[in-house]
Amino acid sequence: MKEAISIDFLFPELPAHRKIEQVAKAGLRQIEFGGWRDKDLHLLEQAMREHDVGVSNFSAHRKGSPINSAEHPIVLAEVREAVEVAERLGCRTLMVLSNELGDGGVVVNSYRELSDQEKRDALCRLLVQALEIVPQHISLVIEPLNTRIDHRGNYLVSMEQAVEIVDTVANPRLAVLADLYHLGIMGEEPLNVVRNYASYLGYIHIADIPGRGEPGSGEIKWQKVLRQLVAEHYQGTVGFEYESRHDSAASLSAVKQLWQSVFGDDNRETGS
Repeated sequence: MKEAISIDFLFPELPAHRKIEQVAKAGLRQIEFGGWRDKDLHLLEQAMREHDVGVSNFSAHRKGSPINSAEHPIVLAEVREAVEVAERLGCRTLMVLSNELGDGGVVVNSYRELSDQEKRDALCRLLVQALEIVPQHISLVIEPLNTRIDHRGNYLVSMEQAVEIVDTVANPRLAVLADLYHLGIMGEEPLNVVRNYASYLGYIHIADIPGRGEPGSGEIKWQKVLRQLVAEHYQGTVGFEYESRHDSAASLSAVKQLWQSVFGDDNRETGS
């Protein structure tokens, strides 16, 4: 199991390549992010090499909604470009959402005119096509999001939905990104998600509840969750995607302390 830090919400005053320096300073060796287009990839690569930090995950698309067949050409064009960037950065996981998100995570269009079955079928078709584009050494993960606080109108909101889609597509390179914050907001208890759906988990996201802050800022006992992942033989990445309640550097220390409290110093991974 490996840990990663989402740099999207941290150190807002710094460009992405400088954020890598701060992550490495905290003793962490993997990052993730949402979109790649707002980043200087040359400087990102330089920082990755200099600080021995890898990229574990980013978005396969930022435009287009997979639940709408009419937008599939847009999404697939995004996937093709994301694959090129993933190869360049050595990233082996790309994330797919059901709906396009705009500024502030607002769902651009919920497509109320489409039935849930039409949305599900379109999403499955898109994933089949995307997996034909994505090389064999890269996997896709689909992420349910919460509609109660952050992403009103999003189609994919539960593990049950996501698992059904993974079973329908039936490709070993497709799994679920279980964001335990989003699922928790939707009423799915993090420990139960891990216990009940372990074989479907391709990636984990962690932020505390309530507030979406760093571990320790809310009510979830994250040591228990991490130990349950070990018990279920989860071998993937745990991405800490949170909004720091106070200081970004201090929050990285909290993440590192949590990780060491479960794994000690023996689970450290290099970026690449």
